[in-house]
Amino acid sequence: MASSLPFARSGPRPVLSRSNGLRSLLVALLALFLVAAPLGVPAGAIFERERPRGNPIVEGPNTDLIITRTGEGQRLTGALPPVGSTWPVNQYPTSIPAGYQTDNVDFAGVIYAQDVESTEEVPTYCIDIRTSTRVDIGYENGTWSEANVPNVGYVARILNSYYPAVPGQPAGLNNNQRAAAVQAAIWFFSDGYVVNPSNPLYSAVQAIVNDTIAAGPLAEPEAPDVNIDPPTAEGPVTGLTGPYTLTAEDGATLTVAVSEGYSLYSDAAGTQPLPETVPSGTQVWVRSDTGSTEPAVITARAVVTVQSGNVFLYDGNTTGVPDAQKLILAATRDISATAEATAEFFAVGGLTVTKSIAGEAAGQQGAVTIAVDCDADGQFTLEVPAETTEDTSQTFTGIRAGAVCTITEPVTGATDTVLVTPSIPAPVTITADTTATATVIDTYTFAPGTLVVEKEFTGDAVGNQDEIVLNVVCTNGLNTTVTIPAGQAETFSAEFGDLPAGTSCTVTEPTTGSTTEVTVTPTLPAAVTIPAAGSVTATVSNAVAFNPGVIAVNKVIAGVAAGQQGPVVLALTCTNGGTAVLTETITIPAGATGTVRNEFGDVPAGSVCSVTETATGATTEVGVVTESTGDATIPAGGGAEITVTDTYSLNPGSITVAKALAGPAVGQQGAVTLQVVCTVDDATVLDETVELAAGATAGTSQTFPNVPANASCAVTEPATGETVQVAVDVDLPDTVTVPPGGTATATVTDTYTLKDGLLQVVKTIDGEAAGLQEGIEIDVSCGPDGSVLLQTWTIPPGTTGETVAEFRNIPAGTECTVTEVAAGITPAITVVTVEPDPVAVPPGERIQVRVTDTYSFAPGTLAVNKVFAGAAAGVQGDVQLEVLCTLDDEEVLSETVDIPAGETEPFQTAFEDIPAGAECSVTEPVTGATETVSVLTDLPDPVTIPAGDGAELTVTNTYEFGPGILVVTKTIAGTAAGEQAEVIIDVRCTVGEEASLTATVTVPAGTTGSFTQEFTGVPAGSECAVTETADGRTETVSVETVLPAAVTVPAAGRAELAVVNTYAAEVRPAPAPRPEKPGSLPDTGSNGVGLAFSIGAGTLLLGSVLLAAVRRRRGTTGEDL
Repeated sequence: MASSLPFARSGPRPVLSRSNGLRSLLVALLALFLVAAPLGVPAGAIFERERPRGNPIVEGPNTDLIITRTGEGQRLTGALPPVGSTWPVNQYPTSIPAGYQTDNVDFAGVIYAQDVESTEEVPTYCIDIRTSTRVDIGYENGTWSEANVPNVGYVARILNSYYPAVPGQPAGLNNNQRAAAVQAAIWFFSDGYVVNPSNPLYSAVQAIVNDTIAAGPLAEPEAPDVNIDPPTAEGPVTGLTGPYTLTAEDGATLTVAVSEGYSLYSDAAGTQPLPETVPSGTQVWVRSDTGSTEPAVITARAVVTVQSGNVFLYDGNTTGVPDAQKLILAATRDISATAEATAEFFAVGGLTVTKSIAGEAAGQQGAVTIAVDCDADGQFTLEVPAETTEDTSQTFTGIRAGAVCTITEPVTGATDTVLVTPSIPAPVTITADTTATATVIDTYTFAPGTLVVEKEFTGDAVGNQDEIVLNVVCTNGLNTTVTIPAGQAETFSAEFGDLPAGTSCTVTEPTTGSTTEVTVTPTLPAAVTIPAAGSVTATVSNAVAFNPGVIAVNKVIAGVAAGQQGPVVLALTCTNGGTAVLTETITIPAGATGTVRNEFGDVPAGSVCSVTETATGATTEVGVVTESTGDATIPAGGGAEITVTDTYSLNPGSITVAKALAGPAVGQQGAVTLQVVCTVDDATVLDETVELAAGATAGTSQTFPNVPANASCAVTEPATGETVQVAVDVDLPDTVTVPPGGTATATVTDTYTLKDGLLQVVKTIDGEAAGLQEGIEIDVSCGPDGSVLLQTWTIPPGTTGETVAEFRNIPAGTECTVTEVAAGITPAITVVTVEPDPVAVPPGERIQVRVTDTYSFAPGTLAVNKVFAGAAAGVQGDVQLEVLCTLDDEEVLSETVDIPAGETEPFQTAFEDIPAGAECSVTEPVTGATETVSVLTDLPDPVTIPAGDGAELTVTNTYEFGPGILVVTKTIAGTAAGEQAEVIIDVRCTVGEEASLTATVTVPAGTTGSFTQEFTGVPAGSECAVTETADGRTETVSVETVLPAAVTVPAAGRAELAVVNTYAAEVRPAPAPRPEKPGSLPDTGSNGVGLAFSIGAGTLLLGSVLLAAVRRRRGTTGEDL
C-alpha cells in the first residue's frame, strides 16, 4: 500500500565550506539565532551557509528539493528601493536611484539544491532578495502566480541566455563573476536591485538587463508533467472516493502517498491495496479507514523534466521557519516533482419511498415512475410496474446528511382510459445514520368517451347538392339531428361528449341533398360503441355526380414547317373523381395542315378532360412548339373544347467537342484549352472553349446545344498541354457541319510522350600532371545493359581542364551510369578518379554528371639519337646538335652535342632528371653537308618529358652525293637539214630501280645546227639514256639517227648525251609506216595526305576571398569584488 503522510527524515547534508574564520564565527552566531527565530531577515542576509545545530532535515510529502550548498558566485555592492515601492523596467539605471538603500550582499550566485529522490544537484537563483534561506531548507515546485514575483518573464529570458544554461555567457568573465552578474540582473527584475556603478561587474549586469528588456519577457514554462486528475473529488464516508488518474511524463513511475488514517486502492470496490510505486496511468480510490470526514491529501511524485524558469517555494516543513526565499531553476533538469489532490468525505443517511395505489380503476393504471432528487447528493428512481395493486417500497442509502430530497412523480400511471389524482409528500431532510420515510398515494378512476359524427363528400359534383339532414340515436337516450347546409364541400363533423363507455349509437340520413342537376348517393355507417376515455367516429359518405356532357378536340397545325411534320397523335382522357370515364386516341396523318376537329359525347358532367400529344410530328429536322388551351371541365348537359396548336420549325443542332488523351505521358501534361467556333454566313454563332486541367488522366467532352442548322464549326487547340518535359502530337479534326436536329462531333486527340532528356558528362582533368596522360575512355551506359545507349567517349591524350560531351535523345527516366574504363595513366603517372553515381535522365531537361581525374607525375629522361643514312654516309663533315628543354617558358636543359666527320654508326646521348612536362627540341646548326655531299635532315618534333619515363629525339641525316648536270644535245645534219618536222627526245635517268629524272626535249621543226638542253639537280650516280619518239622525218625527208650510249652523272659534275640526226631528201611512192610510239616512262614521285586536328579546352578559374572580423569583449576578473 502507498505510504501515509506526513513523514520526516533527519541526517547529515553536505556542509558548505567557509571562506575565512570571521565568516565562520558570523555564520555560527547566526545559526544559533535561527534556532529560535524565523528565517526571514532584512535585505542583505540572502543565504545562511549552515543550518542551526541539532535541527533535523525535514522532508514532507510535498518536498521536491533541499538546499545543499552555494555554487559559483561572489559578493556584490549595490542598493535596493524602499520596501513596497516599484521601479521602472525600461533600462538599467546608470547610477543608484535616489532614495535607494545600500545593500551589499555577501553572496550573489548559484544556489545548489538536491533532488529528494536522488543525489543530483540542480542550479537555482534567488528571486526574493529580501528573504533569506539556508542549507537543508526544503522546497516544492510552484507557479509564477503562487510566487507573486514581479517581472519573472524577464528572469526566464535571462536563464535561457546566460550562465549556467549558456556556459560562456556573459563573455569575458570567470564563472564566479558570471553567476554573480546573472544573479544581480535577476534581482533587478525581481526586487529592483541596482549594482553600484563602481563595481567591476556593473557593465556586465547593465548589458544583461538592457539586452533582456530589448528581447522581452518569456511566457511561463510548462509545469512539471506530474498530474492527479481530478484535483478534488468527494464521496460518502462509508465508501470510496475516486477514481483519480495518476500520470507522469514519458510514463515515468510514480510514488504515491495519502494522509494518515486513509488508504489507497487500485479498484473501485476497495479490495486491492495500492502499492507505493505505480506506473503512469494508474487509477486509485481513497477510503477513510477511521470514518473521519476530514479531507485526505493524495501526493504523487515522479522524476520528470523540469524546465528552467520553474519556481520553487518553501515547503513549510522546517520547524521555526515560517518563510524562506523563492528560488527559480537556472537550467532544465530531470528531477522529482509532485502533484497533490484532495479527497473529501461526508456523513450519510437513508430514505424509504412507498407507492400506495387506490380508486375504482386501481390495477388498470400504467407503469409509475417516482423520482427522488437530493440535488448534488444524488438522484434516485422508484419504478412501479403497470397494473400493480399492492404498495411498493424502496430504500435509498448513502445520501449526504443534511441533504433535502424532493419527491416527484414524472410518470403517474394515467392512461387513455384511466385518470389519476396524486398525493405527493413534502421534501425530506436526511439525518446522519438514520432512514427517513415518504409515501406517494395515487387514486385512479375511469374516463368517459366521445362520439364523432362525420359527413364526407365524393364525386365531381360535390358542393352542388342541397341541404342534408342526419339522425343520431344512442342507447343512453341521445336522439338528435345534424343539419348540413346546401353546397357543403368539405368534410363536416359533430361531436357528442361525456357518453358512458359501452354506449351504442346509430346514424341515418333521411335527407340526402339530391337535386335535378346532381344525384347524391349516401353510404351509412354501422352502429358504433363508445370507448372508455376515448372517441369513436361514425362516417356518412355521400357521392355527388353531374349529368354527362360533350368534349371537342381541335388540332391546329401552323408554322413555317407546317406540312413537313410527321404523324401527330393526341391522347384524350376524361376523368371523374379520379376515374377515367373517356379515353380516346386521335391520329392526324403526316403532312396535314390547317385545323382538324373531333367531338366525343356522353361524358359525365364535371369530368375533367385533358389532351396530351404523344406524337408531336417532330422529326430530326423539324421541331415543334406545342400550345394547349388546357384542361376542360364538362358542364352538366353542356359541352367543352380543348385546342392544341403545333407550330413547326427547323430544329437547331448541337456540336460535341471531345478531347482524347493518348500516349505514355498522359497525366503529366499541362493545361489544355480547346476552342470551337461555329459560323453561319460568316457570322459567328458559337465561340466557346473546353478546358482540361493539367495532369488530367482521362479525356473530356462537352456538348454545345442550340447551334443553328448547317453551321460550320472548326476546333483549334490554343493550349496543347505541352511542357518542358512533355511533348504532344495534336490531331485536330476537320471542319464539321451541324446537321438540323442532330449532333456533329469533333474530336481532338493529343498523344503525349515524355521528351527525351540530355545527359551532359563533364570531364575535368586536373593536377600537376594534367595534360601528360594518355587517351581517356569513358563508358556511358543508359538502360539495362546499355540497351538505350552504350557509347565510349574518347578524350585525346594531353587534354586538360574541362571537356564536355553531351548524349541526346535519351528517354526520360532512363538510368545512366558513367564509368571511366581508361584513365590514360602511364607507369609514371598516378591518377585519382572521382566518378558520379548513376543518375536518372529527366524528361526534356539536361542532367549533368562530372568525372574528375587528378594527375601527379615524376621527372623523366631524354635520349637524343643521331642516325646517318644515304649513299654518302661517312663522307659528310662535322655535325653539331643543340638540345633545348623548357618548362613554363624557363630553360631546364641547354646542351650541345658534337659528332666528328665521317661517322657512320648511330650516335646516342642521354640526359637525366629533366622535369616532367618539360618540352624538349633538337636543332642541327651544323649538318655535315659539303660541296660534294648534300644532306636531308629529318628533325623530330619537340617532345614532352613524361613523368618517370624517358623520351627520345632522333635526328636522321640522309647524305647523298651532290647532284650533277645532264646535257642533251641534238645535232641536225644532212642535205635536208632544216626541212625536217618536229623532233621529240625522251630523257630517263634511274638510280637502281627508281627513276631520278624523266623529261622530254622538243626540237622545233626546221631547226638547223645544234639544239642543247641542260637538266640540273640530277642525283649523282644516275644512269641516263635517251630515246627519240619523233625523229622529224616527213614524206619528203628521210633521217638517220645516231643515239648515244647511256651515261652516268657524276657527283657535282656534268654528263652529256648527244643525238645526231642526218636528214636527206627522199621521194617515196608511199609513205612508210611510222614506228610505233614507245610507251611512256613510268611516273615517279609520291602523293601525301596530311591530317591535322586541334582540341580546345576552357579552364574555369574560381577564386573566393573570405573576410572575417572577430571582436572580443574584455571584462574584469576576480572572484571577490
